[in-house]
Amino acid sequence: MVARLVLLRHGETDWNRQDRYQGRTDVHLNDEGRRQARSAAAGPVGQLLEDAEAVVAVSSPLARARETAQIVLEASVGAVEVDLDPHLAELHGGDWEGLELAEIATRWPDAHAAWRASPSLDAGPTGGETMRAGGERLLHALELRVAGLREEDHGFGATMLAVAHGGVLRAAVGLMLGLDVAGFARLERIGNAKAVVFEADPAGEAALPGRTDETSRWRLAGYNV
Repeated sequence: MVARLVLLRHGETDWNRQDRYQGRTDVHLNDEGRRQARSAAAGPVGQLLEDAEAVVAVSSPLARARETAQIVLEASVGAVEVDLDPHLAELHGGDWEGLELAEIATRWPDAHAAWRASPSLDAGPTGGETMRAGGERLLHALELRVAGLREEDHGFGATMLAVAHGGVLRAAVGLMLGLDVAGFARLERIGNAKAVVFEADPAGEAALPGRTDETSRWRLAGYNV
């Protein structure tokens, strides 16, 4: 059974540094992103993986997430097979893919404000995917994986590392916490190579938080760690 979920955002890319919307564009980590991933492995994220009875890893197939997963795992617990799941990919950027955020704000001011300045789960890139749709997509994928592991012999100490992207992870966390509009607008963006951690109650079922309140036994244990 999975005892802990570690939801990790990928390290920095050149497009992050340029404030350019990446979406599904396959951009690799830069040197700083690789350094951030090594730092994550040497910090609280790596410690959580080292302390786990077993580690199960899944990643977005985009290079920046795959590379982050590989660096963190190799530096903390050694070789762990990483499943690649397209449901963990970033929000589809539609008309915004590849554009700098300043240009997006100029061309689509209302949509940009709803996505960035006063974020709403029902906002998203013009012609792309809403944060709610992306968050639900990621949560459903994790829910299936948690359910599939429930019968496997990992004891209660298994940790699932899921490496994905800032937009879709923030949306998923907002849904997991059941945040209202104001609460989601206040939810801090997840930094590069930073994680959100949920822990399960060993007395309960490992259902995902924010799904069915009666069966949920998860609690937020760390944000931007």
